[in-house]
This record gives sequence, C-alpha cells and structure tokens, in this order.
Amino acid sequence: MNTTAEDIRKLPMVRILIPWGTGVAVGLKNTWLAGWTGTILLLILFTALIAGFFFTKKNYRLRYVFGMIAVLFLFTAGWFLSSQKIARIQNILPEKKEGVYVAEILEPGKTANGAPTAVCRIINKIDDKIPFPVHFRLVIYFEGNMDAVKPGNRFCFSGQLQPLPQPKNPEEFDYGRYLLLRGISGYARIRDEKIIWFPSGSSTIRSLAWEAREYLLEILKKYKIPEKERGVMAALSLGYREDLTEDTMRAYRSAGAMHILAVSGLHVGIIYLLFQYITFFLQRKKWGRIIRSLLGLCVLWGYAFLTGLSPSVVRAATMFSFFTAAGLLNRKVSSLNILASAVFVILVAEPFLIAQPGFQLSAAAVASIGAFYPKIALLWEPRNPLFAKIWSLVALTLSAQAGTFLLCIYYFHQFPVYFILANLVAVPLAGILLYGIVTLYLIAWWSFPASILSAILTFLTSVLNHSTHFIETLPGSVITGLWITPVQMALLGTSILFLAIFLYYKKAYLLQLAMIGFSGSLLISAEQKWQNSKNDLVAVYDLPHYSVISIRAGKCRIILCDSLAMKRPEYILSKTENFRIKENIEPSVLMGPDGIWPEDTRESAFSLRLSDGCRLIALPGKNIVLTEDMNIPSRQQIIKAHILIITGKKFQAPSALMTYFRPDLVVSDASVPDGCNKRYAEFFSRNNVPFHPVAWSGAFVREE
Repeated sequence: MNTTAEDIRKLPMVRILIPWGTGVAVGLKNTWLAGWTGTILLLILFTALIAGFFFTKKNYRLRYVFGMIAVLFLFTAGWFLSSQKIARIQNILPEKKEGVYVAEILEPGKTANGAPTAVCRIINKIDDKIPFPVHFRLVIYFEGNMDAVKPGNRFCFSGQLQPLPQPKNPEEFDYGRYLLLRGISGYARIRDEKIIWFPSGSSTIRSLAWEAREYLLEILKKYKIPEKERGVMAALSLGYREDLTEDTMRAYRSAGAMHILAVSGLHVGIIYLLFQYITFFLQRKKWGRIIRSLLGLCVLWGYAFLTGLSPSVVRAATMFSFFTAAGLLNRKVSSLNILASAVFVILVAEPFLIAQPGFQLSAAAVASIGAFYPKIALLWEPRNPLFAKIWSLVALTLSAQAGTFLLCIYYFHQFPVYFILANLVAVPLAGILLYGIVTLYLIAWWSFPASILSAILTFLTSVLNHSTHFIETLPGSVITGLWITPVQMALLGTSILFLAIFLYYKKAYLLQLAMIGFSGSLLISAEQKWQNSKNDLVAVYDLPHYSVISIRAGKCRIILCDSLAMKRPEYILSKTENFRIKENIEPSVLMGPDGIWPEDTRESAFSLRLSDGCRLIALPGKNIVLTEDMNIPSRQQIIKAHILIITGKKFQAPSALMTYFRPDLVVSDASVPDGCNKRYAEFFSRNNVPFHPVAWSGAFVREE
C-alpha cells in the first residue's frame, strides 16, 4: 500500500503549483519584490538551486535541501512575476492625464443603464500633433449611442484620464481593484464630439469571435424567444449575461444553480462530448484519431473565444487540451496533476486570474470532485439504472460543493440549502438545452425546423426558470448573513484538505489536524462575536446625496436615514450589507427622521428630539448629535456631543453648533454639498476641531 509521501511524489505539478500560486497571491498584495530587489533575489536563489542540484547528486540523503531551495525559488518567482506586473499597471498613467489619445477597443460592454462602455488598449498619446507610443488599458464610458463600439475598431479621443476608483465605504466591492486585476490602469468618460473614428482595419481573432457571438445572439432574437428565456439561453450557451434580469440571477444564486449561467467546465465538457459523438467514425484509424483530437482542440478553443475567454472556460479548455495530448501519447495521467498543470500554465500567462472568484471556484470544484467523488459514489451502489444516475449526480454535486462552499460564503456571504434539489433539475436540463441551442445555431438557416426547435427550447428554459424560482421560494432556501475571515477560510480549507486525504489513508492524525482547523475557526468566530457585543459602533456611509448612519450598541441595531434614502430601502440595504454582516449589525431596523426608537433597545441606546432638525442619540458613555437645518431654542441647554453629525443640504452656522454642543469630533454626511463642506472645513480647522467630511474622505466608522 502506497504511503501519503509516495503518492504526493506522483503529483509533481501539484508540488510545483502550491509554492508558485502562493507566491503569485502574495505578489498581488505586496509589490516589495518588484524591480531590482526581486531580480537580485531570484538570481541568488537560481544560483543556489543549480548548486544544490549538483550537490545532491553526490549526496542523495540531502535531497530535501534541494527541495526546500526549489520551493523557495518557485515562491519567489511567483511573487516577483505578479508584483512586477501589478506595479507596472499601477504606475503607467501619464502625469498629465488630460490630452489626446489613440485607442483600440478590446472588449465592448454595457453599463447597468445600457450605456456603451469598452475595455480599450491605448496605443498613442498625441502631443503637439506628434504621436508617442504608450501601452496601457482603460475602461472608456461612451456618452451616447455608439454603433462603432466593436472589438478591433480604433479611434482618437480627447479627454481626461482618471485613476482607478477607491472604495469609499467599509467592505464595499472594490471596483478599482477588480479593474486593476484585469490589467486596467484607469478610466475615462468621453462624448460623441470628442471622438474621431478610424476606418475599420483588418479583422483580428478577438473581433471575429465577437462578431460570431453577435451573430448567434441575433439567431435567438430572430426566432422571437421571450426576453427572460433568451437571456438564460445566451448565458448558458455563450456566457453572455448582459440580458439576464436581476430577478433571474438572484433566483439561480439562491437556489445554488448559478454555475449553470456561468459558462464553465460543465459546458465545455458537454460541447466536447457532443463533438466526440459526432466524430466517432474518426476513431477507427490512427490518423483519424490525430485529426479528431486536433479538430476537438480547435472546437474547444473556438468555443472559449466565443464565450469571451472567461477564466473557468480557459481552465477547462486547457485541461481538456492536456488530456487530449496525453491520449495521443497513450499516457495514463492523474486528473489532479492535469488540473495543476492547467492552472500553472494559466497563472504563468496571466497571474491576476488567481484573484478572480470564477477561476477559484472552477479550479476548486474540479479538485474537490477528483478528491471526494470516488469515495462518496461508493457509499451507495443502487442497482436500478435511474437511481444510479440520480445518485451519481447527487454525489457529483456534493463533491463539488465540498470544495466551493467556503468560497461562496467568503465572497457572497450566503449558502443555498437546497443545492442538491436544484442541481438534480438544473444540470440535466442544462445539458439538454445546451445540445438543443447548439443545434439551433447550426440549423438556423432552415426556418421551419428551427422554429419548432426554438419553441421547444423556450418551453424547457421556462421549466428551468420556474423550477429555480420555486426552489428559491421554499422555506429556508438560503442561509444569509454568513461571514468568514481570510484566516478562517485558510483554516477551514486546510481542514477540508486533511479530511480528503484521511478518506484515502485513514490516518488518525489527519482527522485530528482537520478538527484543529475547524476548532480554530470556531474560536475566531466566537471572539469576533464577543468583541462586537462589547463595543459600540457608529458608521456614517458615503452614499452620494443620502444621509445613512448605522448604530450598534447592545441590542440596538438601527440604520438612520433621511426621507430621501427611505424611498430606496433596497438600495440602502444592499450598499451596506457586507459591513452590517461583518460587524454584526444584523438584523437592522431602517428608520426615517421621524421614526420611533424601538423600546427593546432603550437600555443600550435611546434617541431624544432636542428641536426641529436636531436629535440626540445617547449611547453608554457617548453622546451623538445629529443636526439638519437646526432651529436652536433661545434657552437651549448646552449638551456635550462626543460626535456631532451634520446632515442636510442647508448650511448650519458652525459657531452656533460649537456653542451649544462643544463637539470632540464633527462629521458631515454624504447629503452635505461641497460648498457647505468647504465652509465647515475652514471654520473647524481654525478652531482645531477634527472634521471628517464623508463626501471627501469616505465613510466614517468609529468603534469603541
């Protein structure tokens, strides 16, 4: 019986990938190795690696020294590669950002309100009519209807380049970081009159793929498939999700079937199996096998380009490419080693992909299926063929979920309870639909059968949508408000890894290590809850034009809003959701300016209206005063305000505020205009009072 160490030695690419991938991930957070520091360190380690190789050839017992140097070299190389790349993207915008530029469109898209946008490659900057070559990427927002926004098209524009936006609220989605990890250095907004389009040049592979996808999308519109079903069919077959409604995406996410709408290994596998079935006759001869394999690779990568080269599709296409090459060479390979090889090649070419949730989920699902499926499938071996297929799908779903649920909780803070039921319906239907949609694309020119097929596909898609919506509405269909820290995710992920190894080798220490990881995570959660229960929290959010303030004290969980914000409760709750989950401000009561303070919270905090437009919030050992167009009575008693929050669009005399409240700190929320903030800043600066304008400095958070 093989030992754990012997089996690990049979997975060389896994052993290479772990230090390399860890180094890449560190480099995205810390760019210390960018430049000469990393170059010199790599040269030293490379020299040590060569010396260690020849030394261990003479003294095999010291081979572990060579292994340690190799691990350190791979870690440093990954760190150097990613930090070098991210540092170059961060510092590439010209100092004088306003000017005339020449750009080429790479990826067209749309904003939430339907306005055209595109990721563009900037080719030249024009100074005094002389073009100077530059190389960086921008997101450009076009103001107007731009029919020429197509991949490969070039244009000249005049505008101001903007650096990537920074998040202004705690735990807010970092859109600037998201763009940076796509190789984008900034953004610009340009109007029609500021653009000169160049004549279309020769087509590129990317533009041809885009045109092909647009042609296929037009087929779905041609046969008058309803918008909701058409959006799902486009997402399912082409990875095009811009026509999906928010309601549909929420239903699939809550049911645990969102992977159906994100083109991934499942879809690539279905396409590959379809091609293998169609070309079965080529398998009979040796040259036929070679042609079949080469054609299969062309189909796989052509499909990958049609879907926009999403990380999960690239990973799946790379894996199938390795499997195909191994089959041609008659080599028996480990699926885990193939996965590691694919991920390694992808990260060498594009290290930023390691930070994309889609790529992480895709790789984790495949690895988890490889580890857990053989063991789970053996737990029951039904003789009935139908039950056997159902159990196989259940085992597959459980295996994939074992590797991805931590990432789902970390990124989306929820867990779908009925994911098995959802996948029992969604996966078979998705397979049938994908075969049918591909057939529709192929026979679109033949109107009569294509019309019948489109009607059948519309019905099946409607069944898929309705079943997903039904599962979403079941009691307790989704557990929300979940939060884990990166340390907890590392502990739990390591525990799951030890558990997977334990299933194969039955070593007690592996189970003990897994239990230690689980216990450590539970201790971290308990400590966080204790800290949250002990400390009071005040947060003033930066939501432009709105006054939104969170209070947490004892049992008190309240979000104070102005009348304007109360008209958009879903928007306010969605924008503050992640921070509320992390800081245990759930469930929160949304309260307007005239709301009545809940009785069960008055032991921890209470509110008192001092006058029109002025409210006192008393927390243990702390007074918070909110003022809006305050009308102070002539005999107003002086009240000590530890934090004074100014709200509203009207200017309030800061001298009167200082006289009656003597604040330790003044905060103006996002509803206060810039003109008022300038006057407040001047006054409080002269009087040495700390002033935090949320509209300028981002959200204000104080926890004590």
